[in-house]
This record gives sequence, structure tokens and C-alpha cells, in this order.
Amino acid sequence: MGNLLKILRKVLIAMVILVVLLFVSIAVFIGFLGQSAAENSESVYIYELKLSTTGPLENAVLLIPVPSYYNPDSGTNETVLNMSLVGFTHFDSDNISARIEKVNGVPMLNISADRIDPLYKNRIEPIAIMPGENESDLPQPTHIYSDRYSEETPVLVEMELHMYNNDPGHEIATRMPIGNEPLFMPYRIVSNFSSSDGFMGEGYYVSPGSSGFVVEVPFILSYDADDENVLTISTEFQGINQWWVLGWRLNSYRERVRHEFIGECSDTYPVKGVLITGEGVY
Repeated sequence: MGNLLKILRKVLIAMVILVVLLFVSIAVFIGFLGQSAAENSESVYIYELKLSTTGPLENAVLLIPVPSYYNPDSGTNETVLNMSLVGFTHFDSDNISARIEKVNGVPMLNISADRIDPLYKNRIEPIAIMPGENESDLPQPTHIYSDRYSEETPVLVEMELHMYNNDPGHEIATRMPIGNEPLFMPYRIVSNFSSSDGFMGEGYYVSPGSSGFVVEVPFILSYDADDENVLTISTEFQGINQWWVLGWRLNSYRERVRHEFIGECSDTYPVKGVLITGEGVY
């Protein structure tokens, strides 16, 4: 009996040691993951603007909302849209200017030109690769561009502006960006939404489980155009926190606004969009 008690005592001590070692290992692993996440994390702002016109715009001034916030230190509204970081695609920068201008104390993107021409291109037909052929030996497709629609150039091309800023200086408040993060200004909250099912909101598909707000922002436009002309403006802004822990993880908020303007314009146009908050992993 005495030997059996000694054996049981040794087994119990061994089990206690194993449990302690297990908890220590878990704590070390959790600490490693936390340190790894901190060392491999970043927050980014991503801005995108796309616009297209089916015909020429004459004497054009487009004042478009940009992501902005109120800075209590300066007592002014400021934008995080840094034009020195902006990349342009299919944008005629020789004849079209793009700059930040304050309108009633609110920063807006001023795109202006004596004339903004549309851009069309041809369709690229896929080339079949036959057995034994090398793709690099095949003729490369060539884009043809024009400032008007034709059977040869039927595809309307969007002018694009992009900005990627990975130095916002803080972790982004993706769950509650209103009052804490840049948004298209000036804005009015029209309604809020929260749905377990996906739905279309102001022309955008909202994924299941998303929540956020329908917002309204003003576009100030002035240009001459044909009655049938269609100017399409689409703009989006995202704030993202991302980190690496056994794979990339992220959370975000994003705001999207899109509208088609028919004919000539010379007024302030309220446009609705969606602000989606708290997407991702927390």
C-alpha cells in the first residue's frame, strides 16, 4: 500500500508539472502571437475616383467630395487626400487640372478643364493557344483609343485617380468612423442599416452581416454638354487595419458614392451613397 501511494504521489506531481508547463507554453505562444501581430500590423487609407463621360464636357468644373475630418488643433476641416501620393490612369493631366479646393471651409477635389473629352477603346478578342504553341510567340493584342464612340472603339474608358497611404498615424476606428475618421464631407446621414442578408444599397451590393449608414453628399458641377450626355462619377474610400498572425487578417470601414449625371450641369447635386462599418476580424 505504501509503495502504491508513493507511485500515485509521483504520478500526481508529474501531472501537475505537465499542466504548469502546458499553461506556460500557452502563455508564451499567446505572447508570441501578440508580439508578431504588433510587429506585422499596419493601418492604411485607400482612395479611388473613377469618372467617364460619353461625350465632351465644355468649360468643366467638377467639385467632388473627398475624405475629410475636423482637426481641433487647427480648427479647420482637413483632407487626407494627399495629391502628391495620387496616381492617375487614363487622365489627360496636360489639359485637365486636379487640385484640392476649400468650398465653404470644406476640402473638395476640383477637376477642371476648358474641355474634357471622352475616351473609348477597342475590344480585345481572346487568342486561342493551340497545343505546342508558346504564348510569347503569339501576336500581342493592341489597344486602339479614340475620343468618340465607333464600331472600332465601342468601349468607354474611365479616368481614374488612386491613393494608397499606409501612414495614417493611428489604428483606424473601423467600427465607429463617424466623428473619428475621414468621411466624404459635407455629409448627411439619411438612415442606417443592419441586415443578416445581402442587399443592394444605392447601387452597391452590401454583403450579409454588414451594417452602416446611407449618407448624402453634395457634388457641385458646372459644364456644357449634349442633352443625352452621361457623366458617371464613382468614388470610394476605405480605412483598413491589417496584421499577420498565421495569415493576413483585417477589419475595415468603407464609403462608396456613385451617380450618373445626364446632360449639362450647373448646380449642387445631393448624391446618396453607403458607409459600411465594422467589416472583418476583431
